[in-house]
Amino acid sequence: MGEIRDKLKEMGLSETDAEALADCIVTKKSCSWVNTDEIDNAALQRLGDYLKENGHKLRVSVEPVSTRNKYIWEVKAFQ
Repeated sequence: MGEIRDKLKEMGLSETDAEALADCIVTKKSCSWVNTDEIDNAALQRLGDYLKENGHKLRVSVEPVSTRNKYIWEVKAFQ
């Protein structure tokens, strides 16, 4: 899992987001979380490309909550 986490961090994800997402990739399970770590569209594009290229069947969405300076991450595993 550490190798996946490190790759996700290289893409621009925070330690917290990379750790949670790596767990979803390894376990192939859905999950969600909220935090204040910023994420930009370029990093999300790199993440989408990585998931597709490596056959990880996950759909990731990140919604900003601008009034709270937080981001809601939702990861859905599919067959």
